[in-house]
Amino acid sequence: MKKLFLILTLSLSFLGAADLHEKIRSFMGTAKYEAQKNLINVLFAQNAQFLNPNGDVNSIKVISVLKKNGLMQLLYDKPVNLRLAFRTKQDPFIFLKIINESLELMGYNYFLTNNALRDSGGFVWEIYLQTEHILDPEVFSNILEARGCTITNIVKNENHYWFYDINSDNAYLSAKKIESGITTPLGKPLNPYWIDIKHAQEITLSANAADRWFPNVLFFDENLNLLSHVKADESTRTLKLKVPQGAVYLKISDTVMLDNIKHGLSLHVKE
Repeated sequence: MKKLFLILTLSLSFLGAADLHEKIRSFMGTAKYEAQKNLINVLFAQNAQFLNPNGDVNSIKVISVLKKNGLMQLLYDKPVNLRLAFRTKQDPFIFLKIINESLELMGYNYFLTNNALRDSGGFVWEIYLQTEHILDPEVFSNILEARGCTITNIVKNENHYWFYDINSDNAYLSAKKIESGITTPLGKPLNPYWIDIKHAQEITLSANAADRWFPNVLFFDENLNLLSHVKADESTRTLKLKVPQGAVYLKISDTVMLDNIKHGLSLHVKE
């Protein structure tokens, strides 16, 4: 029995090592992998350190080591069309917004959606970016973790195509928290305001006297299902609203353009 257990353990170890090196080869490219094979064998000698408890390769740990040792190409010789796919088994609405926010934080403000679909593994969003450098998986992972998401696998299908599996079970938006009972200036908006109103009962929004605000206010639940939408075709200085039951997020903008509230709105929350 002990001999059988030992054989199974060794078999799983060999399988894990094989998967690990195939993953390394895909990230580096075959030519560079073969040229640096001796160094790779040294760096990844303790292959168990690069495996998750379920035996899958931890892509982020692998990429981190490759980057630190100059074994991974981060820049292209010229701009390329980088194809990226992101898959989750969880709610796609918050997932899409978190991916968008994460890409913006990394400086990717312009991209083209190629596809959005559901497959056997969940919801997949595929985009194209024109860029001179890859989307750094390690930096991307850190930003996602700050939003409650975890990269579970990365597959480099070809030179310019990366596929990410992401666990977004505990995902949450980067929404501003407002102290109840006081009026808080929200500042000049570069994008619509997103506010956490989980415990709010009533809100009052006030525009600057120098602005002409045409309210566009939306209330969402925790899964970004729309609960209420208030939109005005006439400018207003103050807007008081009851918060719908179950509302968690508040999105505030202007019906025409954000420049109408360039001096910023103020928000008073009552719990």
